[in-house]
Amino acid sequence: MAEEQQEQVLGVVAQYTKDLSFENINPISQIAASNEQPNIDVQLKVNTNKAKQKDVYNVELITEITAKVKDTTLFVAQLNYCGEFLIKGFDEELMNPILYIECPRLLFPFARNIIANAVNEGGFPPLFLAPVDFAGLYQQQMEANNQVKQ
Repeated sequence: MAEEQQEQVLGVVAQYTKDLSFENINPISQIAASNEQPNIDVQLKVNTNKAKQKDVYNVELITEITAKVKDTTLFVAQLNYCGEFLIKGFDEELMNPILYIECPRLLFPFARNIIANAVNEGGFPPLFLAPVDFAGLYQQQMEANNQVKQ
């Protein structure tokens, strides 16, 4: 008797800004005379957990950005952008790649837009983050976890 194939579903139930912070430490006018490009440090992190509803998972894309010129910090921006995803019908070994690669990939364009607007409203030119290789980040995280276990 053939096993009945369950329909595979990956859908966005909701997405929202959980936390947004922009700190304008040194206005751009203070460094405009130097004509030096700021050094932009971008840190990304993905957190996931199971929601209370059946087959629904929470995915949080955490972005922390620091812009500096030499030793002077211009601004710090932090965004926690979240999504609730309905995920069902996938094999268990695919769940982590879906949660840590595919879901953040779906959230990223919205987070990128929020960051660009926040930086622009903070008095700086909009900051458009480059596309992110979430598969590479996931692989690095898995390698780091394996090294910790050894």
